[in-house]
Amino acid sequence: MNKIKLKYMGIQQMVNNQEVGIICLSDELETRQLSIVCDKFTKFQFDLRNDSPAQNDALLHSFGDNAGRILLPEALMSIISYMTDLKLCVVITNVVDGVYRAVIEDVRTGTTFPVRATEGVLLTIANKHVPLYAEQTLWKYQSVPMKKDQPGVAIPINSLTREMLETSLEKAIENEEYETAKHLKEELDRRGKVKN
Repeated sequence: MNKIKLKYMGIQQMVNNQEVGIICLSDELETRQLSIVCDKFTKFQFDLRNDSPAQNDALLHSFGDNAGRILLPEALMSIISYMTDLKLCVVITNVVDGVYRAVIEDVRTGTTFPVRATEGVLLTIANKHVPLYAEQTLWKYQSVPMKKDQPGVAIPINSLTREMLETSLEKAIENEEYETAKHLKEELDRRGKVKN
């Protein structure tokens, strides 16, 4: 499998929807980007690992956790590194019904374990020694040119959940954005045909 090495660029909140986060990834040269949608609970996990210790501690305190900033995924990855010589990587492989999929791969044996891409990216943040990749064909079709200093990020329509598509369709019709509504409806129809 041909892979493109990625780096985590940050997480944003979707405009007009506090329930949705957008994980931003780029290639190493920062020429293209991939945006992965996540729920507010996953966004919270990313926010806990941000670069601001004061904000991080405030988030932990809001949930009654005064034990410090060592979280379970980080602790488990430290234990795995200490007790084994396991070498892992995370590879984002495809998108199905608006959800990016990935595998955690044992680099030495090629054994893979499927996960949602959001959890795979989180694992690479919990342990900086676990690299993140995207399968080359997925990257080719799902990534978009990176535009620095531009507000917002582009999200491919096939990476939106059914619920997000339906909400976006309602808003597009309400705002008389009929071309956008047409594309959203086509994606919903395509997914309906696949399930039957």
